[in-house]
Amino acid sequence: MINFVIYEDEEYFSNLYKKEIHKFMCNGNDQYKIYEFSKYDEDIIKIIKSLAGQNVYILDIEVEGKSGLDLAREIRSFKKTMNDQIIITTAHLDLIQNAYHKKIMMVDFVSKFDDLEENLLSCFRDIYETFNSNSILSFKQEGEIIRIPYNDILFIEKDKTEDCLFIETENAHFKYRGNITQLESILQNDKRFYKTHRSCIVNTFKITKIIPSVPAIYFKDKFTNSLARDKRKELEEICMLEREFNYDE
Repeated sequence: MINFVIYEDEEYFSNLYKKEIHKFMCNGNDQYKIYEFSKYDEDIIKIIKSLAGQNVYILDIEVEGKSGLDLAREIRSFKKTMNDQIIITTAHLDLIQNAYHKKIMMVDFVSKFDDLEENLLSCFRDIYETFNSNSILSFKQEGEIIRIPYNDILFIEKDKTEDCLFIETENAHFKYRGNITQLESILQNDKRFYKTHRSCIVNTFKITKIIPSVPAIYFKDKFTNSLARDKRKELEEICMLEREFNYDE
């Protein structure tokens, strides 16, 4: 379960945060819940202390009664793990000192008036990768045990000549003696991964460019042509939500 705590006294921005949360979470299987607060009271701390699982705090710096920075300090007084990630929003980004990043172990300061939606989604991606940084794909290859962090995987594709799969990372590729259905079952609860073809699974967070007409999906220095016609629109929509790619007709 991922819990999102919004601390914001302007309804417009609170609704915008909720919209971006729903966008980011909609193409995965992770359960999530949103808590909203427009002012500081004892209930906030009671609820935050009761939250289990992974927690994301979106805190406005200028809420009357207690600023988002003060609330962040309070949260860090009793929650100091990587399962609690803090984003501070502000209308005055130029007044913020970078020292606060270290003091309250925060993800970022986000300006309310400078690409807010894009910057929020970028923060969500970083947080999601942090939450899942311990996820490892483990298997045997020629007598050796191979362990690949999920975040290192670019794509997984069936070899056209051998009865095996290749797992591609930026700096290596690994042979996997199994079928695509097995790996799809293992990875299905991680929203980064999407099956673009009956023989291919991609890490959508790593996509840099898509050319549906070829077809081709690019990942920095590597690419795959395994993009089924009936998967193109959905992959495009996923990447549009993540806003981290170039899309060519």
